[in-house]
Amino acid sequence: MNIEKSENTLVVVNYCRNCSKNLSPHAVFCNYCGGKIIKNRITVKNLLEDFNDRFLSIDGAFPKTFLALFKKPEDVIGGYINGVRKKYMSAFGYFALSLSIAGIYVFILREYFMDSIFESIAFPEEKNQAQLNFIKKFAASFNEYQALTSILSIPVLALISRIVFWNYKQFNYLEHTVIYLYAFSHINLTFYILAILTIWSPKLYYFFSFLGIIGYIIYLCYVLKRLYRLSFYKLIIKTSLFALVGSIFLIIITIIAVVIMAKMGMFDELIESIKAVNEAKN
Repeated sequence: MNIEKSENTLVVVNYCRNCSKNLSPHAVFCNYCGGKIIKNRITVKNLLEDFNDRFLSIDGAFPKTFLALFKKPEDVIGGYINGVRKKYMSAFGYFALSLSIAGIYVFILREYFMDSIFESIAFPEEKNQAQLNFIKKFAASFNEYQALTSILSIPVLALISRIVFWNYKQFNYLEHTVIYLYAFSHINLTFYILAILTIWSPKLYYFFSFLGIIGYIIYLCYVLKRLYRLSFYKLIIKTSLFALVGSIFLIIITIIAVVIMAKMGMFDELIESIKAVNEAKN
């Protein structure tokens, strides 16, 4: 059965457009894939309704996931690992949402506030313009590749976590990856939302930036404590071991990054400016 497309409705077909299975008459949802049967053409109204259903409604997955990751992270993360899929947003869906918010933050910072934030920083007088330009360029590049940094950091954090919890067989490496997809995305979402709301005030922005660094550590400890049901003593031991192993990884990654940056000539401008300053003093 096919009914032609009209001004307000799509062509009516007797199969699901998502999975191509046959539909029963007057079906609202597909019995096979669960997809909603869309009959109306796209309008501003149904776009807003779709956005509300997915992100803003009380029964929407995002607000439930966001709040639950504060209250009961083990319910969201442990549930996903154990097969729960419909109750909360998926790990990759939540990670993708955090990257989208990060992209909005980077755009706003780069286009409207980067110069004002640097102007509010009291740099030492001996720093010349070339050095300041290098710092700005480095900060801009770091923000530009924020998404890539986030993607690469997840498997590294999962590996460190698996090493730290080597004597716990509860989660394998891939399940540790799920833990950090949720935890890393959640603290990123929280930080970027706060950063966007406070970026107009350098003092507030610096405060929440510093708070964000502390927040990463505290929230990761909180999540791991809830998932592994650690005592306070064991949490201190595991946190210290995580810091030790993480420091080793950080040193290795930093050395690799510096070598790559040097090969790409990113330090040339800074080196030349330092030489010029030294020659002027002599």
